[in-house]
Amino acid sequence: MNTQDYPKVTIVTPSYNQGDFLEETILSVLNQDYPNLEYIVVDGGSNDGSIEIIKKYEDRLAWWVSEPDNGQSDAINKGFSKATGEIFNWVNSDDLLCPGSIRMAVHFLQKYPDCELVFGDRLIIDEGSTVIETYEAPSYWRSFPPLLTKLPQEAAFFSANLWKKTGGLDTSLHYVMDTDLWYRFLEHTHFFHIPMYLGMYRKHLKSKSVYGMGSTQGLNETAKHEFEARQKKYGNFFSSRPSLIKMMGFLSMIRLAYEKNRRFRRLLKEEAYHYGFEVK
Repeated sequence: MNTQDYPKVTIVTPSYNQGDFLEETILSVLNQDYPNLEYIVVDGGSNDGSIEIIKKYEDRLAWWVSEPDNGQSDAINKGFSKATGEIFNWVNSDDLLCPGSIRMAVHFLQKYPDCELVFGDRLIIDEGSTVIETYEAPSYWRSFPPLLTKLPQEAAFFSANLWKKTGGLDTSLHYVMDTDLWYRFLEHTHFFHIPMYLGMYRKHLKSKSVYGMGSTQGLNETAKHEFEARQKKYGNFFSSRPSLIKMMGFLSMIRLAYEKNRRFRRLLKEEAYHYGFEVK
């Protein structure tokens, strides 16, 4: 197949002073072995050596910039404003794509055109890129109580049409902008779960999710305000009661265990692997 026979995929990486991890992130995208890739890096004006790392790979980037911005959401929106791809994803500058993930995502987006977003599972890594946890999801149920199904952001690929239809990220949000986006997406499409590891989330003390969202000392005030506002906007009877949230989480674990023993899920994994690594 010629390059143009593959839909163009645009990946955006927002970055600010993540020089310790940025090169590994960039290589995880550029080494995907996908023939029609558009990669954009949006740096917020780093002063830690990140610019030198970006320049090292600038001949393989579609566009990059280093200038002050209004935060992560603004940087991502800025990157996608330059995008010409049919399929989008963003990978934060301390996270990684797993090998073969773009090919897998493209295959299932083409196979299930009614689903304009597909997502996979997540490996959780530490500062040294050692896997310390895993996150696997059951199949996605649109009717599952809002805010209870975790979508690994770096493992989510969606159509450019869906992004443009919903207007991209809300730049007033700094912690739950991806959750907000998913539920606006759900107003227009269904999601499809690929039971393979497509992304790696890095857990470290400087991570915004760690110091802001409760892995160390609980929600900070900004994160708490954003979370409560999203809860009020998208939540329902089930997601507003801690006991029911706990029960639904337990039911998700049971559903995952059940699905792991089903032939359909095993065939999906084989199909994903085939299109990720064997079809060239």
